[in-house]
Amino acid sequence: MKITERILVDLCRKMNADKLKRWDSGLKIERRGDEYFVIRLFRKPQNGRPRCLDLYRGSSREIKAFCDGFAHAAELVNSASAE
Repeated sequence: MKITERILVDLCRKMNADKLKRWDSGLKIERRGDEYFVIRLFRKPQNGRPRCLDLYRGSSREIKAFCDGFAHAAELVNSASAE
């Protein structure tokens, strides 16, 4: 299956609305030339902290794998903090 920019954006949107909802930041996918970037956007930026950070760059398949791993890690953190 071909991983398109639309698939990546939808994946990020779902993660932000579900697994990252209680986090202080969310993820965004950007395309720059031939590469894709995963950007962490802080919802309430604080003084001395950047508003966004580039987390990862790569092909569409690499970005999807990164996002899947990030979502799994977020699930683990959320379940551990709920206990």
